[in-house]
Amino acid sequence: MKENIVPSGAGSHIALPTVSVCVGCFNQEAFIDTAIRSVAAQTYTAFECVVVDDFSTDGSRRRIEECLSQLGDSRFRFLPRLQNGGQLTAMMTGLDATAGPLISFLDGDDAWHPDFIECHVRAHLSHTRIAAMSSSDEVVIDMAGNLLAGGHPVFHLNDPRSMPKMSGYLHVDTEADPTLLFIDRGTVGWFWSTTSGMMFRRAPLEIMRPSDPHEIRICADGYMARAAHMIGGTVRIGRALGSYRLHGGNGWADGRILGTGVGLGRMSPDTEIAIRRALANRWCEVAPGMAHLISRHSMRRTLVDLIGLSAAFALLEKNSDAGFLLKDWATPQRKLQTRLIGLLPPKLRPQRFRDIV
Repeated sequence: MKENIVPSGAGSHIALPTVSVCVGCFNQEAFIDTAIRSVAAQTYTAFECVVVDDFSTDGSRRRIEECLSQLGDSRFRFLPRLQNGGQLTAMMTGLDATAGPLISFLDGDDAWHPDFIECHVRAHLSHTRIAAMSSSDEVVIDMAGNLLAGGHPVFHLNDPRSMPKMSGYLHVDTEADPTLLFIDRGTVGWFWSTTSGMMFRRAPLEIMRPSDPHEIRICADGYMARAAHMIGGTVRIGRALGSYRLHGGNGWADGRILGTGVGLGRMSPDTEIAIRRALANRWCEVAPGMAHLISRHSMRRTLVDLIGLSAAFALLEKNSDAGFLLKDWATPQRKLQTRLIGLLPPKLRPQRFRDIV
């Protein structure tokens, strides 16, 4: 495997990166064994794995302990939380307990195909582009493991190659792997799959970790994916490398596959607002320390694209950290223009004037 990933002739001083894996579980007794064993079966063996149980009230903890005992694999550790904190809190627990430069989060009701880690590592080690995160397609299965769809509807619904005006933000790494599609950090939208289909570079997550992860109890990938992408962009892997399970108790999906152009679920407005508010506040907080890496103009555009124009003015009034990005941008002329356009019916406003938070 090393010979297939590390450039030929690179020398023996180069080693493959350790990948950290966090398997998160909350009341997923029926599926957690499958999730853990799918990690153990990976073709890429240089990984560490922590299983974080978020204070389950079913038999999940017992199943985890039994599974890890049967595996007898020193790469695995169990971290039972003493109180329930929600999905993002559990993910931060896993982040703090590991050290690899790359990290993935596997939901306890999903599973990976054996080459998940290997394919994501290859994408991150591409010789032509670097991305802060990767996202691959997923098949959809039911609670018994029966195949329902050969790809994840959300991953294909928002393929950036079909979005208008995206050509300047895309790069296809055809020499290394024709399935790789690199998307620059300035691209706005959702073009990922779900938590279990993602791998992140650790550094962007450490920069953008929220001050209060308890505010985002579900749909944590809505924060994590956007946070990483805002810093360093995304590489999409056009292969299904894992299984997303529909079982009726999913926090986001509604348990049905309806057809082309229809997603599996919808984030609640309150959750969406909480995620974007947390992202905006953290972005303003870390912006001064990243100004030597990303231009202030670019960071400001990212912030305004995230929350909308009039919300940016409101943020400037409420958050002292926002001044670094917005103070010289918030001119009286721009403020008047924003107010006038705000008088139009929402559907008639340009997209950038439709505030999110």
